[in-house]
Amino acid sequence: MFTDELYEAAFAYRNTKLWKQLFDSELFAVRFADGEIGYCCVMGLAGEHIALAVYVGEEGFQSFRELAFREDDEDEEPDISWMFRQSCLQCAFGSRDDLSEEELSEARGYTQSHRIRMRGAHAWPNFTKSARYRIPWRLEGEQDERRMTEALRAGVELAEILKKRSKDDIGLYPVDEETQRLPLLTPLDTGYALSTTPVPPEWEEEFPEPSPLEAGQVDELLKLRKRGVYDCELIRLPGLLEGQADAEEAPYFPALVLCADAKTGQMLATNAVTDYDTRPESLRDEFLRALVDSGECPRAVRVRNEQTRALLSNLCIEGHILFSVEENLPGLDGAREQVLSMLRKTGGALWDDDEDEDEDDEDEIDVEAALAEAVDDLMNMSDAELKRLPPMMIRQVLEMANFGFVPQELQLRLRRLFKNL
Repeated sequence: MFTDELYEAAFAYRNTKLWKQLFDSELFAVRFADGEIGYCCVMGLAGEHIALAVYVGEEGFQSFRELAFREDDEDEEPDISWMFRQSCLQCAFGSRDDLSEEELSEARGYTQSHRIRMRGAHAWPNFTKSARYRIPWRLEGEQDERRMTEALRAGVELAEILKKRSKDDIGLYPVDEETQRLPLLTPLDTGYALSTTPVPPEWEEEFPEPSPLEAGQVDELLKLRKRGVYDCELIRLPGLLEGQADAEEAPYFPALVLCADAKTGQMLATNAVTDYDTRPESLRDEFLRALVDSGECPRAVRVRNEQTRALLSNLCIEGHILFSVEENLPGLDGAREQVLSMLRKTGGALWDDDEDEDEDDEDEIDVEAALAEAVDDLMNMSDAELKRLPPMMIRQVLEMANFGFVPQELQLRLRRLFKNL
């Protein structure tokens, strides 16, 4: 259960309507009681998604940086990897439909006991946490609740300050790549001290490396016939695998080694795992299993990022496989689309050997045709028309995007218009 202090701070923040004064690029910072700094983003000026997001520490600010400053090449597929790396706490205000039954019951208990009338489209607070490479989830533990509470209270204080001083006066400007300092609120026994704090430096991510192969695994690898060159990339799948939704803590986005023959484009039948971040050996071993099942391994492996290098370099050394890192491996883009297509057709299973046709195939085709028609309608809408659609509908469309039904162009438009929905 969330504390009364958290609900009190949330409703106090809602009453300030601070989002009517700030752009979501005008960040301010708060020093938490534990000494860490949170970087606060006020959302809602467009009236669609009203929320206070708090990016904690250097890692959190890096995820904001990746979101705010990303640049997609018009000639290439848009880079959506930033979606998996978000790291923030958030209090969003929406409808009661956004809450679980337990959360709604708890919120109602607070509002009724404090005689708070719930009216309007953005009345109910919803507290969530996005952690790097994890599915957005509820707040986890006392520290998350305390930090969210302190950030909301700082937002209330900022609203009071802006009644007397201008944004320029306190150094509250849109953040860009040249920004060096941000306004900082530090709680005291009798109010807040207003100062500034440096923008965190670029945060260097360290990727997990698996433990060495066991002797038996090396023997299996060395027995395989060597043929061809494989292009490989570790990717994240945008959705849950079976059983993850019932987890007690935020599940990880599933990880998969995308692997294609550089000459033929034929893909290696690898499966996704859900514990790569805590046990990278599971993904490395899945890659090895796929090689053994195929009866051969490559003469050379090419990867295009540091994360995949960390995962596969030792395996290649042990297997006497040539290894290189090369950024330009365009064949992997086609392999990625093939994987998403498989997910779309099988509902989550990547490699389905069951060739029996479903008795209801005709009905399924009708459903797919209806989805395609709906997507076409959305693609033809203007931004203004999209903004008038119910948020629940947008959430459903973005959920379909997890399985490849929605073109990336439309996904990016919706995520731009309905930020953090």
